[in-house]
Amino acid sequence: MNARLPVLAVLLVSALGLPGAETRVETLALRETRQSSWAVPRENLAAGGGPLRVGHATYARGFGTVGGSRLELELDGRARALRAQTGVDDTAGALAAASFLVVGDGRVLYRGPWQQGGGPAVTVEVPLAGVRRLALVVDVRGEPFAPADWIGPVVDHDGAPPRAVPPEIRREPPPPRPVPAVPQFAVTAIAGVRPGHPWLWRVGVTAPGPVDVTVAGLPPGLGFDPATRVISGRAPATPGEYRLGFRASGSGGTATRDFRLVVGETLALTPPMGWCSWYSMSGKVSDAWVREAAAALLRTGLADRGWTSVNIDDFWMTRPGPDDARLARLAALERLGRVAGYYKAAMDDPALRGEPRDAQGRIRPNARFPDMAGLTGFLHARGLRAGLYSSPGVLTCGGCTGSFGHEAEDAARFAEWGFDYLKYDWCSYSLETGPLERADWQRPFARMGAALRAQPRDLVFNLCQYGRAAVWEWGPAVDAQTWRVSDDLIDTWGSISAAGFYGEERDAFTGPGRWNDLDQLMVGRIGWDRRLHDVQLAPDEQRTQFALWCLRGSPLLLAGDPTALDEFAVALLGNEEALAVNQDPAGRPARRVVLDVAREAWIRPLADGAVAVGIFNRDEEPAPVTVAWSQLGLATPARVRDLWRHAAVAAGANWTGTVPRHGVEFLRLDPVSLP
Repeated sequence: MNARLPVLAVLLVSALGLPGAETRVETLALRETRQSSWAVPRENLAAGGGPLRVGHATYARGFGTVGGSRLELELDGRARALRAQTGVDDTAGALAAASFLVVGDGRVLYRGPWQQGGGPAVTVEVPLAGVRRLALVVDVRGEPFAPADWIGPVVDHDGAPPRAVPPEIRREPPPPRPVPAVPQFAVTAIAGVRPGHPWLWRVGVTAPGPVDVTVAGLPPGLGFDPATRVISGRAPATPGEYRLGFRASGSGGTATRDFRLVVGETLALTPPMGWCSWYSMSGKVSDAWVREAAAALLRTGLADRGWTSVNIDDFWMTRPGPDDARLARLAALERLGRVAGYYKAAMDDPALRGEPRDAQGRIRPNARFPDMAGLTGFLHARGLRAGLYSSPGVLTCGGCTGSFGHEAEDAARFAEWGFDYLKYDWCSYSLETGPLERADWQRPFARMGAALRAQPRDLVFNLCQYGRAAVWEWGPAVDAQTWRVSDDLIDTWGSISAAGFYGEERDAFTGPGRWNDLDQLMVGRIGWDRRLHDVQLAPDEQRTQFALWCLRGSPLLLAGDPTALDEFAVALLGNEEALAVNQDPAGRPARRVVLDVAREAWIRPLADGAVAVGIFNRDEEPAPVTVAWSQLGLATPARVRDLWRHAAVAAGANWTGTVPRHGVEFLRLDPVSLP
């Protein structure tokens, strides 16, 4: 139902004085709220910790959330009504707007108007007869983290009081897909390397049986091992484009692939793809666990589809003891305060003790990583790249040894060990500086970028400073190839929505060698220190994140533990047709077209003249959608292909279908044949 329901039933119950009780929602377990940030709503407080203030009035009861929030209540079918007021908290900017929704058993019972920051509260009264699962939802626009307040929410009920519960996540198997008999190559068909530097490439091939692979056109200095399907060696010293020919023959036939090796100054010609340890191993990461993850990427076939970067995040270094004054200062930073308990536990781990640097000032790994060069050698032998993590501060986010004052030594050490990628996380650098202008944000990254640039091997440089100071405008100037433009994600709809559906103006700065990083894919099983749980995203929500990241050209780094991926996750991540959109060599930016208040399309032109289109439904109910291609600024295509179902769709002037709640239809449109 798309309009506010009549309140006659509620008024009638009140007038008759029927027996019953009421429960104040703010007194329930608000920790079950899912929203776009780490913070947990608190009783009678706004999201920032202050009083609830809407329209310049202060309210004593209720709770504040951050945009994209969802609180689910379990009812027994005998609740009578929900009564509340709603509003954007006065701490929000004037451009912030929110719409409050009440969802019962999967149906929208109430959809509030868009309320602006500074505007008055709106009264909500919704009958709940027969409802067993109630959700209080906040949708936002303009500002993805806008603070929004539920003021005095009360559930009137005759039976059991409501309980706050985790959202129900309905898992599902992937759609059936016929196994192609002919071998298929991984979709990436271009790579960049600097002249004379080492280069490594896994020729990814999937086939139903044994397959023989050959590579033609390799320049001198590079060789191919058919047993491991790994190209390795040193790139030519002369810049230029080298055309390679891949050929795979199996029982089902033969496939070929043209591949371009571009020797020059641009790395990451397509967005990096792989896995990062943070969201599944975090403070307990170890050499053994990283090797297990690498083996799983190979075993599941994901490595043969391009998922070849194995990235170690924080906690590979030593760190100071718990009495070090720097740790207290670090824990006081707002960003780390949200997970202070976790960091304290991690900091108390004796496995991390040790001298931070040797006599030459070179950084030392902790005891969990006894042989860094041996680990990268293990990965390289299998055609996998090795990634590492550090911080421009004295300490990393987890309180381990950072690179401040040792940028040259650390860059040389990372290259000596054989790493191919560095994530450089802002964190404690805030302790080294005062108020920040753009030059202050650039300075520490420029130092490390220059140090990496001086090494005799290529390290892709990822800036992790959460999109501050318009990093997408100056990232290339500090020799970076990718840069975070979002805060750390959590596995909630609000979090991936805040990262994925906003900031399209930044996409104009993307292209080969320069990529906006939207953070990791919440797919599979995650959990601090490998205490894993299924991500709290429905399958359609996972598809939405994956499609958005493909359309917007974000690096694809898996958050889930590769050793614990189920059939759905492997099928989603291994979807070659979707990956081809992300890895398109043209690297052109996507654009967004708003269809209505809850539905939008993202359109990305591809190098071969085709167009990829995602039709998204951000609403709480499935939505029938009809889109005219002309509405998206597109000509009528000759062919339309469904990238989820791997099937042709009837071509015409329109597309019509039902898009699931929080879901997406992902299509490829081939152009009209010209006369």
